[in-house]
Amino acid sequence: MKLKNIFSVLAALAVLCVGAMAMAAPVPSQLGQSREAIEVAKAEIPATCNLLGYTTKDDESLITFQDPDTLEYYYVKVVTATSKIKEIEVKGATFVKGSTIINKTPNDIKLAVLDTYPDARNIVVSMDKDGNNSYYEAEFTTVKFKGEVKFNPATGVIFERELDYY
Repeated sequence: MKLKNIFSVLAALAVLCVGAMAMAAPVPSQLGQSREAIEVAKAEIPATCNLLGYTTKDDESLITFQDPDTLEYYYVKVVTATSKIKEIEVKGATFVKGSTIINKTPNDIKLAVLDTYPDARNIVVSMDKDGNNSYYEAEFTTVKFKGEVKFNPATGVIFERELDYY
């Protein structure tokens, strides 16, 4: 009787272990979709960027890259099921937004946008403030996305970008 009880407990434990391992294994289609999402994201960012990681939540994957040359972080949102880019957000290595010195004109910023995104059109440049610091914000459209880029008014350097894909 005692041996029968031990055998029953061991059999139940084996079934639970096998079930737990089966549930913990990644679903091949999800793994393939994640790889596809990463490849799509890589095509839209500089080739020098390193993959830092990714997470999948609901129907979106957030893939994080860093450019070792500029230290910019690229946060790419991809619709996992379709492998279509939804948004790219680029954060620079600076913690201070803007400057108290303004050396650049709105026209300089417009030319900087065209230099970075040659197919940009409908460019609108405005000045914003963050505390005592001012910065330029340029909004524009391209064939693939609507962009919002923030520039340092003293240097004309981009410190933040948000690209919303159609």
